[in-house]
Parts: sequence; C-alpha cells; structure tokens
Amino acid sequence: MKKNAPSLQRQMSLIILLCWLLPMVTVATVMAWYLLSGTGRQKEQAMTEQFQLNLQLGADRLNSAVEASRLSSYDPELQKAWDQYCRDDGYPLLYRRVSALLNRLYQSDSRFLYGVFCFADDPENRTITVVNGSSGLLYHQARELWQADASPILAMAMELDTTVGFWAQDGRLYLVRNLMDSSYDRIGTLSLVLDTDYFFGDLALLPWVSAVSVSLAPQAALTLKGEIPFQPRERILEHTIRDRDYTLYGTAAWDYAALNTGAESYRYLLPVMGLSLLLLLLFTFRFFGQKISRPIQGLMDGAARIRQGELGYQIEEGPDSCEFQYLTDSFNQMSGQLRRQFDHLYQEELARRDAQIKALQAHINPHFLNNTLEIINWQARMSRDVRASKMIEALSTVLDAALDRKGHPQVRLAEEMIYVNAYLYIVKERFGKRLTVTVDIPDELMDCLVPRLILQPVIENAVEHGIGPRSQGQVALRGFWLEKKLMLEIENNGGLSEKDEEHISRLLSPDYDMQNEPSGNIGIANVNQRLRILYGPDYGLSITRGEGSAVIARLTIKAQE
Repeated sequence: MKKNAPSLQRQMSLIILLCWLLPMVTVATVMAWYLLSGTGRQKEQAMTEQFQLNLQLGADRLNSAVEASRLSSYDPELQKAWDQYCRDDGYPLLYRRVSALLNRLYQSDSRFLYGVFCFADDPENRTITVVNGSSGLLYHQARELWQADASPILAMAMELDTTVGFWAQDGRLYLVRNLMDSSYDRIGTLSLVLDTDYFFGDLALLPWVSAVSVSLAPQAALTLKGEIPFQPRERILEHTIRDRDYTLYGTAAWDYAALNTGAESYRYLLPVMGLSLLLLLLFTFRFFGQKISRPIQGLMDGAARIRQGELGYQIEEGPDSCEFQYLTDSFNQMSGQLRRQFDHLYQEELARRDAQIKALQAHINPHFLNNTLEIINWQARMSRDVRASKMIEALSTVLDAALDRKGHPQVRLAEEMIYVNAYLYIVKERFGKRLTVTVDIPDELMDCLVPRLILQPVIENAVEHGIGPRSQGQVALRGFWLEKKLMLEIENNGGLSEKDEEHISRLLSPDYDMQNEPSGNIGIANVNQRLRILYGPDYGLSITRGEGSAVIARLTIKAQE
C-alpha cells in the first residue's frame, strides 16, 4: 500500500465543501421556476387529490371498525348469556360471559383504544370495560374517561335503534351501537373508542397543511392539526364522503402563499444555474469514475475471476486512495488464503447443510400452523360448527402465546388470562359438565405484570394430574394481595398422595436439574425456577394439601404495575 496516497474521504469532503452552494441554489431555482410556470396549480390539484384519497382511506378504516363492532351482535354467545340471564337473573354469570366475549373480540384489536358495554337495565352500574393492551391505558383510567363521557353517549344511544353513531369528546372518538336480543329489545350499548391516529393520522401529515379537521355528522367533530378558523391567506380543501352508516366531512387549510414566497427573484438565474449544474455534473462524473467506479470495477472483475475458478487471483493495479488500496490488499490476501482453505471449508459446508436439512425436517413453521388453523376454522364456520370454531380459536390463542412473536417476557395479568381462558375453554369442551371451573380475580389485579405463560402450565398440571385420572372434578383460580405480593392460587379436588408429594418436592427443589426429566414433568419446575430467577428466593411456586382432597398450587409474584 502507498503510504502517501490521499484519503478518498478527504477528497470527497473537499469537493462537497467547494461546491455545496451551487446545488442548493440550483434546487431553489428549479423549484421557483416550476412554481412560476404553473406547477403550483398542479401541486394544488395533487394536494386536493391526496387529501381526498387520505380521507377515503380514513372512511375505509371506519367501515372496517363498524363491521368489527357488529361481530358482538352476531356472536351466539351473547344471545345465550342474555337468555340465561333473563331466565335465572344471574348477573355475575352474565358479566363473566359477556366480558369474555368482548375481550376476545376487542382487547387485541389495535383499531380501538378501549371499549365500554353498558347493560340496558342498569347502564350506570352494570358496565364492562375492555382495554387494548397496546393503548397504554390502565383499566381505572379507561373507567374514569368513560364516566366523564357516559351521559351524552347513552342519551344518543337511545335514539340509534340498530344503527351506529359517533360521538367526539376532548379528542376521543366513540363508535356507539346498541346490541339487541332476538326480539330486537336492547341488551345494552357498546361504545368503542377509536384510535384517531390510525384512522385519520395520514391527513395531518400532508405537506403545507396548517390545519385539519374531520366531522362525522351530526355530533362528532375532531381537530387533527392547527386551529380553526383558518387564516385568510390559506386555501381551504373540503371533501364529503357519504356512507350508509355515517357522513364524513373533511376540511384542511393549505398555506399556498408560503409555497410561492420568494419565487419571483429566481426566474433570471435559471440559465446560469443550469450551465453551472451541468459543469458540476460532468466534473462529478469524472471524479467518481476515476476514484470510485474504476477501483470497484477492478474488485468486481477480480471477484468474477475467482468465481470462474481462478483461486488465488491477485489485483496488480492499485488505486490512488488509501481506502481502496486497503480493500485491494485485503482482497489479495483473502484470495491467497482461499485456495488453502477451500477443501476444509467445502467439507464444513457439506456438514452444515446436512445439519440444516435435518433441522428443517424436524421444524414446524409456526406460520404454517396458524394458517392451517385459520383454514380449519373457516371450514368449521362454513359448516356452522360453532363449537369446533371456538375450540380452534382458543387453540390459536394458546399457540400465539407459546410462540411469543412480540418477545415480551412479561405481560399484564389481563393478557395472561386471555391465554388461560382459551386453554380452559378447550379443557371444558373435553370434560363437559364433569369439570367445574371458577375464577375469582378482582379487576384491580388485571393491570399487574406477570411472566408470560406462568399460569397455564400450573392449571394444566391441576387438570391432568388432579382431574384427569378421575375424569371429573373442580378447579378454582383465585388472586389476591398478601403483604405487597401478588398471590395466584389454583385449587383442585384431585387429592395428593405421599408419592405425589415426594415427586413435587423434588421438582420444586432449588437445586432441581430439568435436563434429564421427561418433558411432561417439567412444567411446574419451569414455572418455579422462572419466578425464582426473576424475583428472588422469596418468590416461586408451592403445592400443598388443602382441606379434604383439595390441592392448592400457589404462585408468589413480586408486585409491579
């Protein structure tokens, strides 16, 4: 390598330093010329079309949200729960079933921040709140917002019948609809808060737009950007989209004067700037051709010679920049080593490919599983087999939890309960009336953070080892605070023998090694070790006898929100 060769970076920096003003002036000149020659009008037309396109995109997304709000009306679970409530007057069971339905439909839907369902017989006290886990809101925050907005929304709902309505308050946009029973009597009102950034965020990103607002006739109006009324120097863009369920109005202020400011003075500089730009381009092309393109072409030619079989090929002509000289010397060194290492690398590649093929043969693509479940679910729905369809949906939820695509080691207890409820649904379909499951976890615990999939293995252990051998029994899931610790208990009435106690004691020992244990026996050991690693030796899993034949598994988790 030539030690005195100038740096390519220094040469390029010098060119940029000497010529930086010319490109900037040229760009400004071309922009002014376009504006003065009528391109401004073209931009105005393009802005109008883009505004209408973005508003139509928001309308399309609104249509999808309206369709999503209808899912709860068509779900037979709602009708069954309401009919049973009307017969037995059992509100707690109605609450649990409707809450599970709404969580399944809307808790993971990113279009909605949160939703509230108010039963028609007592809308102020009988409400169900659903919060999207990605919204950043907690349950108590959603409930406080709803209490501030409830009165006008419920009043509007009384006039909706089976149609949808929209209500805006302090930047929150509600989609409101009534859910009816088979006799078209109102069961309650569903209010879903839309993520306005998802639906209308593109409108606020339009260039040269100083203010944007949208309204959904007759009662919902949102200001997305800027202040209203608009300034006199601004041009107004307006567009209306009429749909079966709503009328969407969009208004934007475009600062057209700012776009043309100062353009007049550039008209006479265009010929001079054009000639200067041409000379600069010719010089730049020549510089990059000699300093960059030619050395790169030499490296490419050398690589092609090696690919054709000339192992050990050397580049003789060196470039006059230290960076490319370094690359050339490195290329020559690697080319010389390539011949000596070729046979060894070839054998390693054969072994690697063989191992990769074996791994691929043993690997199940998670996306293939999800796609397959979706096809089976679609076929079940086409056959109107609701029971099979719900079991497939529950299995898909459990599979998504196991795959953990988002890579979140900890989740809110509310999300963990989604996976638990999905697993319990499958188990209850298996045992039918022979299995009784009760869940008693207060709402204030649902925002607590817990390790992902910490409950399902323990519940599965209770079902398989406590209920499975007798094919019937009871499982209870409870949650409570104890000395600033979150306690989750799973109780079953399957009994516990001395042999079982010895086995459990071995599995939950701090020194237990899971390497040689059969895969079916390591679930509770895995849960215990995860808790101890995350929170310390004072936390973990314990399994003890209760009264009679009861067996209680208790998870002690560090309190955090």
